[in-house]
Amino acid sequence: MTEPAEEVLRREVERLPDLLRSHVERVLDEALRLAARHGVDASKVRPAVLGHDLMRVTPRDELLRLAGERGIEPNEAERVEPLLLHGRLAAALLRERFGVDDAEVLDAVRYHTTGRAGMSDVEKVVFLADKTEPDELAHYPAWREVHDLAQDDLDAAMLRALELYIEGARREGWTVHPNVVAAREYFVKR
Repeated sequence: MTEPAEEVLRREVERLPDLLRSHVERVLDEALRLAARHGVDASKVRPAVLGHDLMRVTPRDELLRLAGERGIEPNEAERVEPLLLHGRLAAALLRERFGVDDAEVLDAVRYHTTGRAGMSDVEKVVFLADKTEPDELAHYPAWREVHDLAQDDLDAAMLRALELYIEGARREGWTVHPNVVAAREYFVKR
């Protein structure tokens, strides 16, 4: 992504509601810190974080409509909770509107909510930063363990994060996204 394109993306973030914009800024800080700690390319992390929640406030019916227009077939979990589509649709938006063509950046956006088997380090950093930025930790203190693990071992942090996700889904009666299950199995084997 070129510097001018990144600036356009930053302007899009400025249009988000205050709480979401602040979240993106905190995720960016956390992601850049993790990237530096683990030698992950910040030039890929930045646009992925800036784009990850651009579709987060889109109404449920609109997410389903936009998915249909793009040939994205929602799975059962996404039909039950269309908000789970926001990463897939944000990746499409980055490609279509902002000309982002880096597969690693697009995958980091696409899978920032669910994870997936075979994640790159860029994907892991964005996923973990999204879940462990300071306000998230204040709301979900159990995720402090994930934050602490991420300082030394991204894979261990991913495994624990996915386990917490599944535990929470079962406790709340949510349908577990198949990517979460596949990602957990992948990290168990690593």
